[in-house]
Amino acid sequence: MKKLLLFTLLVFNFCFSQQDAWVYFNDKPDAVFYFNNPLQMLTQRSLDRRTIQGIALNNTDVPVSQNYIDQVVASNGITVMAKSKWLNALHIRGSQSDIQALNSLPFVNRIEFADRNLNLRSSSNSSTNNLQAVNKQLEVLVDYNYGESSNQIQMLNGHFLHQQDFTGQGKIIAVMDNGFTGVNTASSFQRLRDNNLILGGYNFPDRNTSFYTRGSHGTNVLSCMGGYVDNQLVGTAPDAQYYLFITEDINSENPVEESYWVEAAEVADSLGVDVINTSLGYFAYDNPNYSYTYADMNGTKAFISRGADMAFSKGMICVT
Repeated sequence: MKKLLLFTLLVFNFCFSQQDAWVYFNDKPDAVFYFNNPLQMLTQRSLDRRTIQGIALNNTDVPVSQNYIDQVVASNGITVMAKSKWLNALHIRGSQSDIQALNSLPFVNRIEFADRNLNLRSSSNSSTNNLQAVNKQLEVLVDYNYGESSNQIQMLNGHFLHQQDFTGQGKIIAVMDNGFTGVNTASSFQRLRDNNLILGGYNFPDRNTSFYTRGSHGTNVLSCMGGYVDNQLVGTAPDAQYYLFITEDINSENPVEESYWVEAAEVADSLGVDVINTSLGYFAYDNPNYSYTYADMNGTKAFISRGADMAFSKGMICVT
């Protein structure tokens, strides 16, 4: 029993001795190249969405310098978990001392620990990220047999939208969630599959393209939008196209999930997505030092909040 207790304490101490942090960089040395070659960082659909909404390209669209990433990766004891071009930062994991040693790199602007007790000064970074005002206009007679889904559609007056031909056609929605098990086999998604309305996806926690895995919450969320079985189920946007991104790790609660979300939102932007749907929220973490207080929930402190602001400024609607 004593050995088991000692082992448990060692594992606990090791896990919490590994800190999560964000390292922010000073600049984007490759900016000129990307501004001259915008299709190297955004698809044509993304560029077209910007043009329609009068949103100019700026430095936040440029990818994080690969040279900077490589030097951080090569640093002692550091694991890179995620990256954000919008915030020009990497989410890293390592010991406190190894993370602090990154301050010696000339291109590092600052380091923010997820455990805010470790930060020497409060960060004023609500990131002057060149947020821009965006005009959003939707433009476009459909009568569905809703069956048992009538109640949920009518609660939202979705049937009136459908009758006016607002069925999602021509729009791309990115769904960020914990997994999409069964979407590739369930009959309620047959219409999406047959019409090639699922454009792709990515599993950020596992860093692979197996997105029909992990949890089923994303499956449930997608069914509310894209599900269709005549006279049984009709979602709110059955004719939209979808990207499915796993950003939530169901095995733990850690701020890296915020970074996965921001990274996925950046990918969504680059693909020309119109709407991001997220049925997730972050407040309490496994390491209580990472958790947010009520006062922290101000829209500027959390990494994911700053990322959501950036997503909107790029011309995407964020639904949470």
